[in-house]
Amino acid sequence: MKLSAIAFLAVALLAGVAAAKRDRKLDDENKSNYTVTDEAWFDFVIYDYPEKGDDLKGSIRLGLFGKTTPMTVMNFKEITKGFNRGNLKLKYKGSYVHKIVQDFTIQMGDVVVGDGSGSKSIYGDKFLDENFILSHSGLGLVAMANHGPDTNGCQFFVTLSKARWLDGKHVVFGKLIEGFDFLYQMNEVPANAKYGPSRTIKITDCGIDEITPYDLTDDEYEGNFDLRKNTA
Repeated sequence: MKLSAIAFLAVALLAGVAAAKRDRKLDDENKSNYTVTDEAWFDFVIYDYPEKGDDLKGSIRLGLFGKTTPMTVMNFKEITKGFNRGNLKLKYKGSYVHKIVQDFTIQMGDVVVGDGSGSKSIYGDKFLDENFILSHSGLGLVAMANHGPDTNGCQFFVTLSKARWLDGKHVVFGKLIEGFDFLYQMNEVPANAKYGPSRTIKITDCGIDEITPYDLTDDEYEGNFDLRKNTA
């Protein structure tokens, strides 16, 4: 074999190795965006459902991406635990699901007024859109509700379908990892013309659990199945 041919093969081999390393690096970077650093749990009751006098209880568990969206997750965690500073008291416990867009989103977290018109954060009345790294590319994704750019507060929603057109408009910061069955039960509650649920759906309790951080795969991030692992 001529020297030039050997040199060509060597260059091609090195280029292939470099490309493989670059692809692995990109895969690792994408994977790290799905690192769950904390888990939040929420207990609910749907009053007079499915029939009057019946109360349906259920729970969901959310994995929070505190490495990718630390400011947003900090706000969410503090309100979940109950935030008190001077006259400012914010807590999801005792608040309500106020909006159900069937097969699209379920929205909650207005700890100020309760009907979707109120908003506060631990940083003030509102805070900036942290980033739009994560996509609304699957079911059970948790994102901040807002009234336009940089108006995040306490309200959030959970997706019931892929909604990529929301990318760049809402900050995704979590993923439902347990409780899809109950999420779908909430989705079946009839809503009025303004998407207000016909039954009262209340958060009866909530909290944050310490965990060993773990990464979600693409399928886990986008899927509609329960998962939970590496909890401390």
